[in-house]
Amino acid sequence: MKFWLMMLVLGLRLRWLAWRNPDFRKQLEKRDVVMQWRTETGSPSRWFHFVPGRVIVSSGLHAKPSVTLNFESADYAAKTLIESAKNQMAFMTGMQQGKIKISGDPGHLMWFMTLMKYIAPKKKK
Repeated sequence: MKFWLMMLVLGLRLRWLAWRNPDFRKQLEKRDVVMQWRTETGSPSRWFHFVPGRVIVSSGLHAKPSVTLNFESADYAAKTLIESAKNQMAFMTGMQQGKIKISGDPGHLMWFMTLMKYIAPKKKK
């Protein structure tokens, strides 16, 4: 349940950023990337389609994702996402342990990691 909720919130945040943040929107220029996050069982799953000026989000499995993050389980995925906020190496550790598998172009994942600085809301001074 946590993983499903986290993906839902992430999708809402990405869409909001594409609409409201000019720096984030600039990162979407000349992009056509479908990033899919799923568990080994295929549920829960969600995909994010990054295109110039917007992010399209949907649940389920995409027919032709550019890159897929396949987590061992929903519990492991939620734990890793929470840990990655403090330790960016959490994903690398999961990949080395075989608990996170990537299929497709890993360059798209690297590009997505550059977007992480926009995802957490900024604190107002």
